[in-house]
Amino acid sequence: MKVIHLGDIHWRGLSRHDEYRESFASFFKMATELAPDVIYVGGDIVHSKTQGISPELIDSLCWWFNGLSSIAPVHVILGNHDGLLQNKSRQDAISPILSAMNNPDIYLYKDSGTYPVDNQPGFSWNVFSCFDEKGWSEVHPDDNDVNIALFHGCVQGSKTDSNWELDGEVTVSFFDGYDYALLADIHHVQFLTDDKKIAYCGSALQQNYGESTGKGFLFWDIRGKDDFDVTFHELPHDKPFITIDWKGSVKKVLIESAKHPNGSRFRIRSDQSMTQATSKQLQNELLTFKNAAEVVFKSESAFNSSDIEISGKNFTNSDNLRDAKTQKRLIREYYDNVSHRKAMFDKFDNLIDKYLSQISLEDERLRGVRWQINNFKFNNTFAYGPGNMINFDNLPGITGIFGKNTKGKSSIIGSLMYGLFNTTDRGPIKNIHIVNNRKNSCSTTVEFSMNGKKFRLKRKTVKNHTKKNDVYATTGLSLHEIDSNGDIISDLSGEQRRSTEKIVRNMIGTSEDFLMTSLASQGQMNTFIREKATSRKMILTNFLDLNIFDKLHDLAKSESQETRSKAKIMNHLDWDSLIDDQASVIEDKESTLLGVENLIKTKREILERLSIELATSGGIDVVIPDDVFVHEEKISKNNLLLTSCEEELSNVNNSLKKENERILRIKRVKNDFPIKRLRESLSSQTMLEKSLLSLTHECEVQKNILDSQNRSAKKLLEVPCGDKFLSCKFIKESHSDKGSIASQKDVVDKMVESLSRANDAFEKIKAENIEDKIKKFDKISEKETELFRKISDLEIERSKIQSRIKEIERIISDDMMTLEDMRSRVIDEESSSECAKIRSNISDLRREIESLDCDRLACVGKITRAKIETSRLKKEKSDFDKLRKDLKIYDMFIQAMSKKGIPLQIMMSQLPLINSEILKILQGVTGFTVELVADSGSNAMDIFIDYGDSKRVIELASGMEKMMASLAIRVALINVSSLPKTNMLIIDEGFGALDETNIEACSRLLESLKKWFKNIIVISHVDAIKDSVDSSLEILKNEKDTMVFHG
Repeated sequence: MKVIHLGDIHWRGLSRHDEYRESFASFFKMATELAPDVIYVGGDIVHSKTQGISPELIDSLCWWFNGLSSIAPVHVILGNHDGLLQNKSRQDAISPILSAMNNPDIYLYKDSGTYPVDNQPGFSWNVFSCFDEKGWSEVHPDDNDVNIALFHGCVQGSKTDSNWELDGEVTVSFFDGYDYALLADIHHVQFLTDDKKIAYCGSALQQNYGESTGKGFLFWDIRGKDDFDVTFHELPHDKPFITIDWKGSVKKVLIESAKHPNGSRFRIRSDQSMTQATSKQLQNELLTFKNAAEVVFKSESAFNSSDIEISGKNFTNSDNLRDAKTQKRLIREYYDNVSHRKAMFDKFDNLIDKYLSQISLEDERLRGVRWQINNFKFNNTFAYGPGNMINFDNLPGITGIFGKNTKGKSSIIGSLMYGLFNTTDRGPIKNIHIVNNRKNSCSTTVEFSMNGKKFRLKRKTVKNHTKKNDVYATTGLSLHEIDSNGDIISDLSGEQRRSTEKIVRNMIGTSEDFLMTSLASQGQMNTFIREKATSRKMILTNFLDLNIFDKLHDLAKSESQETRSKAKIMNHLDWDSLIDDQASVIEDKESTLLGVENLIKTKREILERLSIELATSGGIDVVIPDDVFVHEEKISKNNLLLTSCEEELSNVNNSLKKENERILRIKRVKNDFPIKRLRESLSSQTMLEKSLLSLTHECEVQKNILDSQNRSAKKLLEVPCGDKFLSCKFIKESHSDKGSIASQKDVVDKMVESLSRANDAFEKIKAENIEDKIKKFDKISEKETELFRKISDLEIERSKIQSRIKEIERIISDDMMTLEDMRSRVIDEESSSECAKIRSNISDLRREIESLDCDRLACVGKITRAKIETSRLKKEKSDFDKLRKDLKIYDMFIQAMSKKGIPLQIMMSQLPLINSEILKILQGVTGFTVELVADSGSNAMDIFIDYGDSKRVIELASGMEKMMASLAIRVALINVSSLPKTNMLIIDEGFGALDETNIEACSRLLESLKKWFKNIIVISHVDAIKDSVDSSLEILKNEKDTMVFHG
């Protein structure tokens, strides 16, 4: 039996039809010459499963199948791209077409099984259908026939065109017992055994630049179980995918391109950056001289951000701006040319350490973390019902979620954000609105991995009802570390959901991080371009994490306000003049003091001489009338002081009398207060209240029993047999309950009566207000204690006054005795004029010396105050100098952290990296590239479209150009950002601006993004984009609910 072994055709919905028809027209001629007995098609006939089945595709498939069947009978199995393996209840894309064609020479094997080959006796197909894995166990070889296994799937050990060995669904030993195995699914033609009996035919036509040229089919001539020949035949392809390495010049690339057919698709691979002008020239040359179907560029240059310099110093985008060491290094580089730097930098270091510790307490956002979502399960969120699952590990490349508006495409992303961050892509909404309106709860399970570890995050929201029938929702959250089999290793959940949310944020970042780095939500694709020039810098600031500088700036500015206010108040003072004024005061008063002290010295010498003269003259004991007058004045002052003390003593005695009377009244009240009885009554009231509660509960229990018996007995009214069958198991309990109702009613009535009596007794006791009376007694006791304390204080005060009165009376008594003695010795001045004169001079001198001493003390006081003021002024000057230095440090720190300081330098240094990333993304994919240009003198940032020979601002671009530019800028910013990010990019409805002529360029752009993202999720209602995806998710209706499943 001669067999053409063909597979992995991948007809698109709209694109490449002419190309396919040309190649298969040549195939029909080749096949006719080979004269096969059968043509076997091994699956993946279409590319986008059930999506994008256009009239043009149906027409091309009918032409193709009819062409094959005109050569030989066609035997077909299905591949994973021909239908929805996760929803096998849905029809595949091929069966309806073949059914409608009703061609007797085309055989479709959708079910697994062993089938004799029609018109080829002795040969059997052993079909292992990917749409009927359960039927694999029913496939058995026929010992009398040559058994040929047909299988579409990956076999362990098979390789891609790039020689990458794959982990398969089955091993080669799976085909033991079968004579041959004709395989499809892997696009690289290969034999898996040395005897060449197990083989992949490879894809019929080259699908992309990742595949090698020279695709085709295998031709088998099988004569027996071990007698066969197999040869590979290349299928003509006028538009192959050709990769040419950049040779350094356009001319060299053109020479290399001459080796390939005109009309080829060319990809120019370069390990160094190419200018847009060079790319444009090369593209035009290939289009002109080689009639190239397309020209794209793949940049493999490694842009080394360490080559960027800030003020002569290196800064890399891997630097953690929230690390104190990085900040200290950056501020040293910023003020590299300042002299006397050590003390200044030490103060900067202290500010950085203090502020970063404050920020870390408020903002715990991670930096530099990469994580990936492995699996997502969700139930009853939005319009979805139970049992939804998406296994992202099995969805590498570009995955489409297609459907009409309101079908629930974006709700998948909303559910994912709810599961991860307890919010949605449409902003924070109450969790009760996330739950399907027809359900009582919703739940999600997200399995993600980072740093080689896997985790499972479960979230569940349940609706609850209040007594007023208001609805509210409660949400629970759990986090576990799991092994590769999904078994739990450890529970990482916190004590409360809030603490668990914090743990999750510390692992994967915040919802804002996810929106910026992994999701272009609906209507947000062109946000960066749509913003004004000044707002773009703010967005770039967020991506680069430069807002840390805003926080440092604000903290320093806030903290410096007090220093700034003090400096402003003190700034108008002339410290040196004020200090000089005080020095003049000190000098003047010290001079005056010296004169006064000399004068006092002179008068004291005179006083000493006069005192000696008076003593030698015998007049020392002479008393003159003036001495008597002085002594009488002294006694008079003491009498006044005595009177004051006696009045004070009288007031204290009166106060003591009043307080003692209050104590007596309180004691009489307390003696008449029945506190013991009241406390016993309160205890009885408490016990009665507990008994009442217990009795109430017991009464409710007995009432429930009676209600239950009544409901059970009502069942007897619904059965026709009445009381005839008392032992019937269905109504046996009802008969028993009916007989117990009367006795149970008596129990309830008695309990209700007891409860009523107990309640009346309790209300009677409660009406006495026992607690209030006891509280009143306690307040009286507190007042009594306070009065005792006050009486004690008054008695101490009375004792002190009495002691002072006795002392004054003693002094007055002594002075009176002295006065009597002085009066007995007094003489008039005439009888002793000389002694009196000396004594008078002595008295005058003493008064003068006393007055001068007051002047001396005044001078000393003024000198002391002047010196103190001088010290204060010097300290204030020193403090002001310190304030100025501190303020200078603050100002320099604030300047460095301001938008025109270090952040501007970092931003300007990162722009070449960002523009280089944009160039890698867009070069050759579109006819233009994009450049970000920032003005260092302002906050403005402009975006230019570079066509190679001209530029214009993005505001003048078309809708398609803005969309492509936005996507490229978004990816470039993600690549340079230190924010936590996944290996996933989700694009929600961003393709509305594309028409059919731009779809191919968009497809190339999406294809190029695989270099940076493992999973690219495209949500769109635009049919034309369906040909760009590698796989798609089908959104289904399950009665009223929506459903999606991909395992």
